[in-house]
Amino acid sequence: MGIIETVRSVIKLVLFGSALTVYFLVSFLIYAFCGFNFVRARSKLTKVISITSTVGLKIIGINVVQNIHPIDLSLNHLIVSNHLSYIDVLVISRFFPSCFVTSKEMKETFFLGHLCMLGGCLFVDRKNRSNIHKEVQELTQSLQKGINVTIFPEATSTDGSALIRFKRPLFQAAIDAEAHILPICLNYKTIDNEPITLKNRDTAFWYGDMTFFSHAFKLFAHKKMTVELKVLPAFYANHYSDKTLLSEKCYELIEAEYKKINS
Repeated sequence: MGIIETVRSVIKLVLFGSALTVYFLVSFLIYAFCGFNFVRARSKLTKVISITSTVGLKIIGINVVQNIHPIDLSLNHLIVSNHLSYIDVLVISRFFPSCFVTSKEMKETFFLGHLCMLGGCLFVDRKNRSNIHKEVQELTQSLQKGINVTIFPEATSTDGSALIRFKRPLFQAAIDAEAHILPICLNYKTIDNEPITLKNRDTAFWYGDMTFFSHAFKLFAHKKMTVELKVLPAFYANHYSDKTLLSEKCYELIEAEYKKINS
């Protein structure tokens, strides 16, 4: 990394850090105002995330190409998306304020865990499924309160080479809440006008044992990145009789639009 790229990365990190500082302060004030009750604060916190995401995308230099099927914004949805990076959260939240479902491991991760908690995230324990009923119930209640809930049913971010088969349990929440499903496909297209390939994908995608700060420093060194947000037609969850059929339908829809990185 050259001097120019290093300076660019430092400037972006300072600006992004400033935006996150404001996010922390505003979110904490909302949380306190709501009696330190995340359930009461959640709908307000999603709006703070959305505003912060809009600013963050601009600072990082991410251009989002929208390919959005007309949807009824008066309805809330269980948003289902593939997962490639922490950038996914910024892109989705920019257009659809929502609470995100992530793992308890993320909750315990330094810095990122605090971001998630003050953002009103819902947490699931992927290593211990004994509490799955309670977790699904919490998602169901959020949907019933009119909040968008976003899940990444691959249950991990990936290197872009394939779409992992979706985990089924959380889809039950949409059925129980009689909610609508909104499938989303994210395709990362270019970095500094160069197509994303096997050679440069690690700059865009955050997966495996990559650390957040080292990855962000490399990403921020680039001028711009293009991400396609493809929003597919929404549909009623109860058109499918169980969570297995529902998860398979979502997988088929997203997989058909997903551009694998294999060259």
